Amino acid sequence: MKKLRMATPGPTQVPQDILLAGAHEMIHHRSHLMTEVMEEINCQLPKIFRTSKDVYILLSSGTGAMEAAIANSFNRGEKVMVVSNGYFGERFADISKLFGLEVITVNSPWGTSVRIDKVKEAYANHPDIKGVLVVYSETSTGAVNDVKVIGDFFCKTDVLVIVDAISGLISHELFMDDWGLDIVLAASHKGFMMPPGLAFVAISTKAWEKLEGIHPSTYYFSFKRYRKFYPMAPSSPGVSLLMALKKSLELLKEEGLPECTARHAKIADATQQGLKALGFTLFVKEPNLRSNTVTTALSPPGLNASELLTKLNQQYGLTVTGGQGEYKGKMIRVGHIGGVDEIDLFGIFGAIEMVLVETGHHFERGVSFRALSEVLGKGVVRHA
Repeated sequence: MKKLRMATPGPTQVPQDILLAGAHEMIHHRSHLMTEVMEEINCQLPKIFRTSKDVYILLSSGTGAMEAAIANSFNRGEKVMVVSNGYFGERFADISKLFGLEVITVNSPWGTSVRIDKVKEAYANHPDIKGVLVVYSETSTGAVNDVKVIGDFFCKTDVLVIVDAISGLISHELFMDDWGLDIVLAASHKGFMMPPGLAFVAISTKAWEKLEGIHPSTYYFSFKRYRKFYPMAPSSPGVSLLMALKKSLELLKEEGLPECTARHAKIADATQQGLKALGFTLFVKEPNLRSNTVTTALSPPGLNASELLTKLNQQYGLTVTGGQGEYKGKMIRVGHIGGVDEIDLFGIFGAIEMVLVETGHHFERGVSFRALSEVLGKGVVRHA
């Protein structure tokens, strides 16, 4: 029997308790039972964002939240800055252009993070920007951007800082209020350990002051409608997904958010060392810029990454993602967000080693296990 397993940056493996919660008997979305569920969710959800503000739940993927943030926050013709160091930064720019915004892009090569001095320079040249859009954890490259320093810089201006924390929330620390972030986006199929389908939007007081003067170019995703109907949804919600979310928040509270983030950091560090031991080259060179969500690595010479990933899936039911764009066939992206633990990691690397043997890759068998054990047997250590 071949079990299906995922080591991807999303969707992730869903714990059984969350799956079963989603199979709960259907209840009406305007009933008192639904009100009780939403009150519990709305009590816990802001704590994940480290905010005192309400968090709105959209029935969409993370991209829907990205589009909603742009559609609600800016009028056509306004200027925004997009901080881009990967595929999802490019998506922010694409959506902004679709909504008629003038886009100033601050680029950084894939595998690196955008430096704050480049952001400051762009702002000096374009002081009329209305917002800064930045991805926290760029899953296409495995690099993180310093959203805290960006928030600190713009917090006393009228510029809105909009953060795609879709894959960065929970796996990394994020303090929305303390860091001066104005709109923070997340999604269910990442750190929340859920199936895809829900997106989350936290909005600051500063952002609401701007949003009041905007005519949103969306009806279904109108934040004003969400605020009007809060704590309930303005349209029919994903009731089963909300039941799963309630259980997800219970599990996160039980583990503790700091402990959960520390677990992600440790698993990420072990993954990086395991891949290095097998001859892979980590794509993100600076250790402090590597994501706790996904580890990206270039294949050793002579190894076709696409062939490796295909064999992992066909022979062992394990899905690991590959590189995008020019890195297709050259890179693997091992996701380790959500409910991943140490035992899962040994299984992932066991499958990788078996396929590498089959493909004729030369390495010392069991070397990745020793690298994993070295990290997992200690505290959280960032290796160079």
